[in-house]
Amino acid sequence: MAGTGDGLADAAKLADQDDNLTLSDEAIPWLERIEVSSARSRKVRGGNYVQIATVSPEGLPCCRTVVFRGWVPSPDGLKAMKMITDLRSEKVAHVAASPACEMVWWFSKSSEQYRIQGDLQLVGADCADAELLSQRKQQWGNLSDSAREQFFWQSPGVPFSGASKTPEGGRDEEGSILPVPETFLLMLLWPKQVKYLRLTDNFSQIDHLDAANYAWNYSRVNP
Repeated sequence: MAGTGDGLADAAKLADQDDNLTLSDEAIPWLERIEVSSARSRKVRGGNYVQIATVSPEGLPCCRTVVFRGWVPSPDGLKAMKMITDLRSEKVAHVAASPACEMVWWFSKSSEQYRIQGDLQLVGADCADAELLSQRKQQWGNLSDSAREQFFWQSPGVPFSGASKTPEGGRDEEGSILPVPETFLLMLLWPKQVKYLRLTDNFSQIDHLDAANYAWNYSRVNP
């Protein structure tokens, strides 16, 4: 199953072999391009931080920074971008009202920007898809201890009433990782459109998903 590092080693080799790939004037599929962008930035602190914007029930844009944690493939050959969130966060209400989302991923080392539009899917304990439930459980186990603790904190956004008492590291007394709490959600972005811009030479490209054929169409455009 795909994980955070899947494909990056191969992409890094590709980048080493052809350092001009992302500087090419030719349009290439965005999934190929972003693998190279990620590989070149994997040693950059915060290189996997992305910004996502959702729409509130009142129609207002709401943006925040989250961590990109890899890819989740679907049976039809498409890929979702994997993140996590808390069941009690405001994003959950936003997604319930509208799954529309836009992600911005900026690669400072190569001056590349990806604007990725699509729909968010939240995967919780009540998900009927066994494969996605397995992905959720796996991601819970892959978290750092400090990240797991956050899902046992008091509800976000309410008045502060003192530090939360949480199981250290999200583990039991024997040191084993606790079962996945209901508050932990896998958050998947299923891209539909990607706008790419490289500031070093103003190369710009747009990729559109042909949902009927499970394929991407792409072309160079004016920046």
